[in-house]
Amino acid sequence: RPRASSSPPWRMGAFAGTRGAVARGVLVLGLVLMVVGWAEGSGAGAVSKVNHPRPPLLKRQGLAREAHNSSAGGGGVPTAKKDSSLDPANLLVVVIAALILVYASHRALRPPFMDMSPGSGEAMAYEEQAEAGEMQLQTAFVFVVVASCSLMLIFYFMSAMAVLITILFSFIAALALGALVYPYADAWTNNRFSKEIDIPWLGPIPQLFFVLLPFCAAVVLGWLLTKSWILNNVLAISLIIFFLTSVRLSSLKVASALLILAFFYDIFWVFLSSNIFGQNVMVKVATGLDVPIKILVPLFFSTGTDLQFTLIGLGDIVLPGLLLCFAMRFDDSKGVPLTAGYFAATMVGYCVGLTVCEIVVGCFHLAQPAMIYLVPGTLIPFAYMAHSRGELGEAWEGLTGHSTHQRLSDDGV
Repeated sequence: RPRASSSPPWRMGAFAGTRGAVARGVLVLGLVLMVVGWAEGSGAGAVSKVNHPRPPLLKRQGLAREAHNSSAGGGGVPTAKKDSSLDPANLLVVVIAALILVYASHRALRPPFMDMSPGSGEAMAYEEQAEAGEMQLQTAFVFVVVASCSLMLIFYFMSAMAVLITILFSFIAALALGALVYPYADAWTNNRFSKEIDIPWLGPIPQLFFVLLPFCAAVVLGWLLTKSWILNNVLAISLIIFFLTSVRLSSLKVASALLILAFFYDIFWVFLSSNIFGQNVMVKVATGLDVPIKILVPLFFSTGTDLQFTLIGLGDIVLPGLLLCFAMRFDDSKGVPLTAGYFAATMVGYCVGLTVCEIVVGCFHLAQPAMIYLVPGTLIPFAYMAHSRGELGEAWEGLTGHSTHQRLSDDGV
């Protein structure tokens, strides 16, 4: 299959313009950040079985931490009062997560301003680059092992790891923000800065990257200095789109393995880890790090003069989002409208699962990691629709490409 040579590589994805080894290294560092975001979301939902675990109380001047004698092992995380009720912001979180996933899935399928018509050079070049980021079955198992090891490192070496994670977050967030705005900036400047400069270890990098670099660095620096929840959300959304357009699942088999492992990962580290390690590992990590790898939504009915927020960890968006991206690709390969296919069914399941989690947490004040709702909420609708249409075997084995009406692979490779 011929390679296209006319498309600026940085338009094809976050890593298309970098050399393979460096790109994979950056992606691994980013996945560690996803683990932290996963812990932030799961731990925040399990801080206390008495107090409302969402939202945490966040001061306008940074993330102020107050003493709190909860089951978090003395880590101390500020939470809303235990008599608080469900706030409209809890449901707004669901809407925001769904909108992000719709955009990210569309962008992963057809990047902005690229000719993705069947047989086009850009479409073939993008497909080659995207296939390099496919997660295979063994990778799903490795990811959960790496996630567990990362949690343990943070648990035992909190001070040192907090500094390291802040540095990693700043680097990856700047790169993710640049990748998010790059195609729009490229189109707005009429490709005037698309000429490439060969950088050692990185390869050819377009001039526009260096034009955007000060802007991205300024946003990250602004967050570091102010801890602004708005800048936090800008960077968090950039990270979500960054990973959902850089990594994709190759089949329903891989999606099932990843999400089921995530399901039991959450159960173990949230509910069972204290029996082994003496403290709740997930909660300590979530409450001990001042790294906002989560989306914050201000409460409509907060009490006092300080802002209060509800939140969702990035892992609770990215991991189910990988299945949603696969569902959109599968619909596209079958020529099925998105409103009547696997993507719509899986998205409805995601929204229902996240809504139920928010209601249980907001109304009954029970510790509820979101993944125990999101995994069945996304996998069951997809599998049921595939079984009812007689396409379960095809979905299970996977796709060879995402192009419109792309033929399914006969051997599932």
